[in-house]
Amino acid sequence: MSFALLLCLASEAKAAGDPVAGEAAYAQACARCHRSVERILPFIAGDDAAAKTAYLDALLADHKAPDPAMRADLIAYLLKVSGL
Repeated sequence: MSFALLLCLASEAKAAGDPVAGEAAYAQACARCHRSVERILPFIAGDDAAAKTAYLDALLADHKAPDPAMRADLIAYLLKVSGL
């Protein structure tokens, strides 16, 4: 296996996130302003999980979630709730 492929696989695994931890992070850090997850889901840009992940990662990095692990967990939770 090439080094580049290993880096990609490691990146994918890291980006996967934990939806349970994401739900807890959402309740602690996001729910004060964004009470209903269902109300924000329609505004998440992208046609598929990959596009939504890229959009959310950029949005959250600039909006109260600078930690990559926390962002990955939040994204996993939001994608799970949205059915992706």
